[in-house]
Amino acid sequence: MKFRRVVITGMGAVSCAGNSVPALWSSLVDGRSGIGEVTLFDATDLGCPAGEVRDFKLAGVTPKEARRMARFVRFAVGAADEALDMAKLRKKPEAEASYRYGVLVASGSGGLDEYDGAAAALCSRGVNAVSPFFIPKFIVNCVTGTLAAHCSWRGVNFCPASACSSGSHSIGEAAWIIRRGDADVMLAGGAEACLTKLMMSGFNSLTALSRNPVPERACRPFDRDRDGFVMAEGAGVLVLEELEHALERGAPILAEVAGYGASCDAYHMTAPAPDGAGMAQALRTALMHAGVAPEAVGAVSAHGTGTVANDRCETRALRSVFGAHTSQLKVSAIKSMIGHAFAAAGAFAAIAAVRSLQSGLVPPTLNYEHPDPECDLDVVAGQAARVDPEYMMVNALGFGGHNTALLLKKWED
Repeated sequence: MKFRRVVITGMGAVSCAGNSVPALWSSLVDGRSGIGEVTLFDATDLGCPAGEVRDFKLAGVTPKEARRMARFVRFAVGAADEALDMAKLRKKPEAEASYRYGVLVASGSGGLDEYDGAAAALCSRGVNAVSPFFIPKFIVNCVTGTLAAHCSWRGVNFCPASACSSGSHSIGEAAWIIRRGDADVMLAGGAEACLTKLMMSGFNSLTALSRNPVPERACRPFDRDRDGFVMAEGAGVLVLEELEHALERGAPILAEVAGYGASCDAYHMTAPAPDGAGMAQALRTALMHAGVAPEAVGAVSAHGTGTVANDRCETRALRSVFGAHTSQLKVSAIKSMIGHAFAAAGAFAAIAAVRSLQSGLVPPTLNYEHPDPECDLDVVAGQAARVDPEYMMVNALGFGGHNTALLLKKWED
């Protein structure tokens, strides 16, 4: 079977560092953090910062439609609209053609804020106080259903959920759906609105969150003094398209999805396998499907959460796959500036990688000041690095032992 080529023709972002791709990219290359104090609820007893989306207004829908969308869905619709505009795909497809357009936008927590509100209403006022809109706003797949109706796209549609790997799984699986011929165009990425007191308390109890009192210095991937990750929210959405389909309609081609790999550690629910073998397998699979040697990769958009275990695991995986070439890889961890938005994280990392391939600039890793000897990587620090890579790897790891790797290729006419 001859597989079809898949390209990226549009991208959209809603994040703590900017509510568009240009705004997000400007923050990343300039090394500006979007992490700050929590304002969505009283977090005094937690003492942890977060990456909150601020000043976001959803355009193109009525107030009534917006009220019927959960916060994470509104983020997704906003990011999708930007991606569709960039891809020149705002015109709705004809009825028969619409089955060739699909949606795989992931979420890990769904409408968790809706759950908290409904639970409080139930406890204080009884069963009849729970809104009839609770279920359709809470379930994770309401994001893909809403986007399908919003675009009139009737093709493959579901919501991957694999914790912090969800967004990368979404992009990789959407690429395969196109590659094997089941769709011509897919929306892929992730959306989260997970900054609730319940969710942050849970991660606090796991001792996974940074306690650094200075918000913009809290997330320190690969740094010796890192003490945990910073939670964030938002949405990243990409338009994936079959190459000939994109060329025929004159779409702007931003990059190519060259390879994708996925695996599971089968080791622990919350801790990655220390040897990084599962992540390494995902990396090898992505390279294998692309038919690319490790030496062709110039940079890595790392998972880089800022936790001791994850950063060391990722380092060992990279060392295992790239060997001596690892020292030639420029490693960038954008969570240092935008925090960890779970399902949206992989989409943000992919968007940053596409912009790196286009511009030749790899964003810096904020707060990388004291290298950890066990994370002996060429981490970009201080300011963006001029690299001009042909291929860039995007890594993601998630609770449950999930690992994903996306290999993106620079597009040249």
